[in-house]
Amino acid sequence: MEYSQETIELATVISETCISCGRCMRDCLFLQKYCEDPQQLFQRFLTEGLEPIIPYSCMLCGRCTVVCPLQLKLDEAFLAMRRDLINEGVPLKQLRSVQAHQKLSTSKIFTAVNRGDDK
Repeated sequence: MEYSQETIELATVISETCISCGRCMRDCLFLQKYCEDPQQLFQRFLTEGLEPIIPYSCMLCGRCTVVCPLQLKLDEAFLAMRRDLINEGVPLKQLRSVQAHQKLSTSKIFTAVNRGDDK
């Protein structure tokens, strides 16, 4: 998979700048599910790549940037990854596009609906 220069630059900034303080991890079920800390996740992205489901599991809410003492933009990096996947023609049928994104999301809103809870 070829990622754009923008995506590589965003990921590099995060992997080299993140101080692993854990503030972004506290309220983010997505980050809690996929990594020990964002620095590790973005280093893995730069060296090995990530499964397409990972950038599609981020809700792009921007909460991570709000609580980050360095204002790192994880959501922008995940959005850039999504754009690159689409531009490369990666078959997102395996993800069933937005439906799978919502179904597999770590958002309490979607997971509650998927379990049949009305709460």
